[in-house]
Amino acid sequence: MLNPRQPTVAEAIAGLPRLLQLGRLAEAEAAARSLQRQFPERGDANEALALVLVNLNKHAEAFPFAEAAVKAEPRNAGYLINLGRLFLQYELIEEALPVLEKAFRIDPSMYQAPWAMGEFFHKTGNGQRAIRYLKQAIAASPPADKSDIEKLYADCLSSLDEIDEAERLYQALAAHERHRQFALVQIAGLRKHKTDSSIFETLQQELRTDANSPADLMRLHLAVGRIHENSGEYDKAFDHFKQSKSSLANEFDLGKFTTTVDNIIEDYQPDVLRRFEGYGDPSRLPVFVVGMPRSGTTLTEQIIAAHPKGGGAGELKRVGRMQQGLSEEKRPSHLFARLTEGGPERCRELATRYVSLLKFLAPGAKRVVDKMPHNFIALGFIAILFPNARIVHCVRNPADNFISAFQNPMHVNHGYSYAVEDYALYYKEYLRLMRHWQWLLPERIFTLRYEEMAASPEEKIRQMLEFLGLPWDSRVLRFHERGAMVKTFSRQQVRQAVHQGSVERWRNYEEQLRPLAGILKDEMGN
Repeated sequence: MLNPRQPTVAEAIAGLPRLLQLGRLAEAEAAARSLQRQFPERGDANEALALVLVNLNKHAEAFPFAEAAVKAEPRNAGYLINLGRLFLQYELIEEALPVLEKAFRIDPSMYQAPWAMGEFFHKTGNGQRAIRYLKQAIAASPPADKSDIEKLYADCLSSLDEIDEAERLYQALAAHERHRQFALVQIAGLRKHKTDSSIFETLQQELRTDANSPADLMRLHLAVGRIHENSGEYDKAFDHFKQSKSSLANEFDLGKFTTTVDNIIEDYQPDVLRRFEGYGDPSRLPVFVVGMPRSGTTLTEQIIAAHPKGGGAGELKRVGRMQQGLSEEKRPSHLFARLTEGGPERCRELATRYVSLLKFLAPGAKRVVDKMPHNFIALGFIAILFPNARIVHCVRNPADNFISAFQNPMHVNHGYSYAVEDYALYYKEYLRLMRHWQWLLPERIFTLRYEEMAASPEEKIRQMLEFLGLPWDSRVLRFHERGAMVKTFSRQQVRQAVHQGSVERWRNYEEQLRPLAGILKDEMGN
């Protein structure tokens, strides 16, 4: 029972956002946990703690409290929406949809319900359905949230190549101070602008302001650099790309990555595959497209998804999370111990849930692509869980690969791509690991070289389809006509047929890339 001099539950909950706004994070969490302990059966107390934990980026800890809130009040649309969004955050997509659909059925007039449905279909690559829900959300939303929904709506339009409408929306968003720089950068990326364009001058003005955050500076420099590149001013372009990376914190540790590769090579040997035979799901559905980011993984996924029996799931984090869930230790031998403890049934259950996700995302397909590039680190784990899966390894000239990554806003997890030498040294380790996988899994990996596919697309695509067990179908050559949603940096490239326009682009930056060419002279092939 609350002391009369203490706030009511509702008053205590109402005070939590203020604590978060003031940066009193530990105090907010302590207050929310205390409230939940006092009233563990109340939906509002559990929901309050879940929301505080989400604001503190403790999403995994938020799950049981979000679920408890829904259990206490199963027809509370707001609680359902927040639980559905948590499921979506963790790519528990099959669990997210029924929860969000229930919220929408309970209260379709609540603008957060169609907003969350729009987020779901954006996440799962169904742009047209996302747009329908987001339009409904925009019409019902208050001014405070309308622009955030419009941002997602504009991204859907851009992903579907609806450039004119996306540009109109971004121009409107640029009127909001909170979204101005983001919107201007998006406008710059919709078309190939040159230095005589009005957007170029606007971006330069934004760069001269003092209020830019590191993330704003990164985006602005990249946008200005790409316009210089479009205008043939490559030295200026590279300088801006370089400045974009210098504004970001970079914790890349080559020694740590080298140790990781050493451990993987030492621990993943043929006896391990024999030891864990029967632990996985025998489905032939999964296709893992791996390689360095910007090596052609999106293009490869779009080609396979254009086949009548193919499907694309995008970049899924599920494999990494499964591996981490089994063992947070970096050494594979620790993972093997956990697999042994769990037994084949537990391992097979994990694999089967992943296969079910692919079926959910691409119903009726015979082969479904997960194009998370850095799954190349987990190919041994993948071989255990999915013994009949196929792996397509995308390889590109490392200099072209680097310059493409360098001019895009790569996440801090890809800090190796922020400097020429770091990238070259990381690339050597990546190739060392891939050589090991090709030795260990010779029948399961198909190497697709970007330059060879650009020169002879039909020949190389035929070879890849044969490897995947799919019959030839000429529709794969017209993948760019499908109108599919593309959410990666490769949007513009995959709206065209396979071409050689991106081959040897690094020559424009030959002087700046001399260190890379020196370190990777054998891999450069010239």
